[in-house]
Amino acid sequence: MKINFLHILTILLIFSCKTENKKEDLIQEKTVENDSISEIKKPDYFQYSEYKVGHVNDGYGKRLYIDSLHYNIVKRYYKSDSTKLWFVHSSDFVNDTVLRKEYYKNGNLKLVEKTTYRNFIPIGIWKYYKSNGELKLKKNFDNKFKISFKEAMRIAKQNGIDKPYETRIYKDSLYWEIMNWKNVKFDTITNQGIDKGKGILINRENGNTEKIERERNWVS
Repeated sequence: MKINFLHILTILLIFSCKTENKKEDLIQEKTVENDSISEIKKPDYFQYSEYKVGHVNDGYGKRLYIDSLHYNIVKRYYKSDSTKLWFVHSSDFVNDTVLRKEYYKNGNLKLVEKTTYRNFIPIGIWKYYKSNGELKLKKNFDNKFKISFKEAMRIAKQNGIDKPYETRIYKDSLYWEIMNWKNVKFDTITNQGIDKGKGILINRENGNTEKIERERNWVS
């Protein structure tokens, strides 16, 4: 009877570990959802089942990589204490946005910064904190022009511009340029290609729009 009891106990422990692992995966998925930098509803094609989660713990510290077709997230922990989160870096390919959060060792938030993914344009509200959690500095890039990045994305969607987006500030700085690029030609010998893009120019002062089409050559 003692052997049977130990056998049953072992099975229960294994089942408990598997249950805890599943709970941890669900927590990670919920964390990803809450950390999303997209200000609009996620596309229908994005499913949690598409996640690929990678764990690394080496001489450079513990790191967690969460990859999907929609965005990638990197969570890095302090090298000297792998239980302390150092920063979270979220890259949203579809909406052309990046969110960076950095933390003090005591767990308090150190900074929050947002940029566009492809051209690193500062967007949103940047915040910097003291180690005690007190807000030290705030920069509001949404207030620089009447049409913020968030509003520009809404206008682009309203005008039927397909994702993924690539955002630029036009050369005179008065326009958002939001483009959707598609590769139409690629030479495997020269590694050269041609992209065609459809997009929109949005006046950053009054929201007036102009639809545009462009072509670009590139070398990989």
